[in-house]
Amino acid sequence: MELDELLRSTYLIGPELCLIAVGMLIVIAVPLLKDGAGEGLFWMAIVGIGVGFYLNITRFTVQNTAFSGALSLDGYSAYFNMIFLLGAFGAITLSKNFLPLMKLRAGEYYALILFSTSGMMILASAKEFMSLFLGFEIMSISVYILSGFNRNSVRSIEAGIKYLIVGGFSSAVLLYGIALIYGASGSIHLDQIASGFDSSNPLYAVGVAFILAGFIFKIGAFPLHQWVPDVYEGAPVTVTGFMSVGVKAAAFALLIRVLFEAFSHIEADWTYVLWIVSILTMTVGNLSAIAQKSVKRMLAYSSIAHAGYVLIGVVAAYGEKELGISSVLYYLFAYTFMNLGAFGVLAYLSKEGRECETFEDLSGLWRSKPLVALALGVFMLSLTGLPPTIGFFAKFRVFLAGVTAGYYGLVAIAVINTVISAYYYLRVIVFVYMKDEKGEFSERFKPVPAIALTALTIVTLFLGVFPLRTWDLAILAADSVLTRF
Repeated sequence: MELDELLRSTYLIGPELCLIAVGMLIVIAVPLLKDGAGEGLFWMAIVGIGVGFYLNITRFTVQNTAFSGALSLDGYSAYFNMIFLLGAFGAITLSKNFLPLMKLRAGEYYALILFSTSGMMILASAKEFMSLFLGFEIMSISVYILSGFNRNSVRSIEAGIKYLIVGGFSSAVLLYGIALIYGASGSIHLDQIASGFDSSNPLYAVGVAFILAGFIFKIGAFPLHQWVPDVYEGAPVTVTGFMSVGVKAAAFALLIRVLFEAFSHIEADWTYVLWIVSILTMTVGNLSAIAQKSVKRMLAYSSIAHAGYVLIGVVAAYGEKELGISSVLYYLFAYTFMNLGAFGVLAYLSKEGRECETFEDLSGLWRSKPLVALALGVFMLSLTGLPPTIGFFAKFRVFLAGVTAGYYGLVAIAVINTVISAYYYLRVIVFVYMKDEKGEFSERFKPVPAIALTALTIVTLFLGVFPLRTWDLAILAADSVLTRF
């Protein structure tokens, strides 16, 4: 690669480099600063995300490639980067008061959030398998550490170890699939793999199966979903919120780009597989969530069910590419606000050394904290898919894509699952508004997390009524990647 191309490519990946640079500065600053310097580190992380978000905006209108075509910097990657950056911003703001309560070190935490987000951004742009795997590991290793970040909790350490082991296994499966595809095609670039695809070569079929298994693990879909409840329950609640929106969105970004660009010749085959996976994922997730006594674990199974809903859009893209892909993008965008908000309320209500995570912990919340109770109710209604919330509009778009593409049975099963999910989401509201208090809620006001929860609540309601340009951006992002299929 010539020097001019190297400098140009480095300039083009400014958003990713910004997060990496700020993360490294935080790591360097931590041992140099005195205890209690978390305030400055917090604002460093916020500024880094803000600058990265600003630099990312230009990608919506300009399509570029970097590092000899290894990365595609287009509207598709820009849309997913927006989701990742919003998720990171929300996780950091909601963690400002949570970290001192749990006696966790802020500096390393903020740096790991930034590093993980940069890996997600590389994933969304990857056009060949080595860049894909690099971004995959940057994201994954950071999240492994974050899962076990609370060294004072046995559950958190267990979650980190468990996620490391099963995540490492999934990475090995994915890498083995990549090796088989490289052996069959002689290339790691997605477009070259597509142009030389030979369906008679068994290495292609086995390689696609392994790659698909790696993706299914990362999105937490059936049958590779068993790690989700344990890891989500054990990780610090703000980390769980970040993982549930960021890691899931990154996996879907990769799934769409790889399947539709590299393996479009066998769309009918893997579409049928994902059709089955979608049904089983949403059904198993919803039925398992009903039996949970922990809100945190219930939201983990809820996350599995939502992966099944999103897969409807991926399946629908087989017949209606623009509508299917744009519905997936918008659903993940909407999911960021409502799910991060739900976990944010649990973080806000946590006490020193103990997280708020059971239904009983929320009993009678409306009497002591009516505004927090209102916010939690809004997030539960949005996760259910009821109007006038962004969750209703997102679910409507995914179901519309499925119906338009002719998958009536799949959508019918999804509607039934939505009705089932109403039971456990509304159960939270019952405990908040119709049960007596089981304990005392902290009277301490936490301004930064309170502002974050207020913003998440307003966006969840406002965009449910006035989607404005957010849906148009999803269509623009889908169009930018469709031109390359």
